[in-house]
Amino acid sequence: MSRALAKALTSQWAATLYAAAVSVGLTFLLGRVLGPAQFGQYSYILTVASIFAILQDGGFSTLIFRETAKAALTANTDRPPLMSLALGHLGATTLLGLALVPLFPDADNLPLGAAVAYYALFTAAALVSSSLKGHNNFAAEGLWRALSRTATALGVGIALLFPSPGPTAVFLGLLAGQAVACITPYGRALRVRPRLAPTREVYAPCLAFLCISAATTIYFRCDIILLRLLTDDPAAVGNYAAAYRLIEGVIMLATPLAHIFFRTLRLSLNDTAAFKHSFTRMLGVMIALSVAATAGGLLLGPFILTLAFGDKYADAIPLLAWLLGSLPFILPNYVLTQALVALGRERAYALLTVLAAVLNILLNLLLIPLLAAKGAALATIATEATLCAGLALCFVRGGFGAGAREKGMEKE
Repeated sequence: MSRALAKALTSQWAATLYAAAVSVGLTFLLGRVLGPAQFGQYSYILTVASIFAILQDGGFSTLIFRETAKAALTANTDRPPLMSLALGHLGATTLLGLALVPLFPDADNLPLGAAVAYYALFTAAALVSSSLKGHNNFAAEGLWRALSRTATALGVGIALLFPSPGPTAVFLGLLAGQAVACITPYGRALRVRPRLAPTREVYAPCLAFLCISAATTIYFRCDIILLRLLTDDPAAVGNYAAAYRLIEGVIMLATPLAHIFFRTLRLSLNDTAAFKHSFTRMLGVMIALSVAATAGGLLLGPFILTLAFGDKYADAIPLLAWLLGSLPFILPNYVLTQALVALGRERAYALLTVLAAVLNILLNLLLIPLLAAKGAALATIATEATLCAGLALCFVRGGFGAGAREKGMEKE
């Protein structure tokens, strides 16, 4: 491992471990303070808002990361900077989201409005992260994420000091904390004029990335929504959400590695042999990590759940055992998807994720009425396994060459 890679990975993992520790601590605190019913409502609102956040992002965070890692679109001086276009899109979609809030039940209006506003700033922070990582400033990006996580945690902590805090107070705390982070010097990249100037060269890849994010989030999050709609037990949603938080913790730890892998793959784009070698090595690392994480989760997961959430979440323990079965597919899928995006073959990836989302919804609709939360866990495993097979088939059939559109961009 090179010194530069080791430094980047160390800074990213340090930031991720810190953010994960704070996030897990907040989740455990919220679970205890809110109780299963309110924690279930909080998880539901969080899920709905996070799905809308896909539209707020519009695929710009991925595009900025890719194009700053290996300049192509960014070399075009005839259009506004990508950050300006991203912020213009973000502002317009956030206004749309706030206008749609009254369509939801009255009890959800206030927390959902606060959540939409929070995710606007959360998305802005993600744009800063994409720019920093694309420019190989992984250490600075790690500090930025640590700052954002600290500010939002303090905001939530203050909100929980108020009498009888609920989901609305939590989201307002997150909103205030993220706002403080964005006005610090680390958020200077956001101090550009928002612009709306749709161009095909920008919005064509953004549309593909938008489809990918939407489909991925839907099949990661629709289980919470469908559990809320198809069962009459709010505590079941809370138990499932608690079990899934541990899976998300593993995914969070793997994300920095996947991002560094992506930049390496992107820079070796013109050398097929080097690309294939890096891809194979990275896939092996993720497979090994998935096996270790699954085994560790089976051994330590029940203890961690009980320690973190308390005995009232005992029903989450068997759900965790089922959800761990998805990790051997989720982590290798990270490398498979990053490689397709690096190659400029995001359209194939987008198609596969849309099909996976449809499959996941259908499986949840079938299994939740029969098996409740266990059915949602089984739907997750089946979806990730199917996606893994589809992604592998893309490389079997298409090889490791860049997409036609990407080759054309390289010649410009």
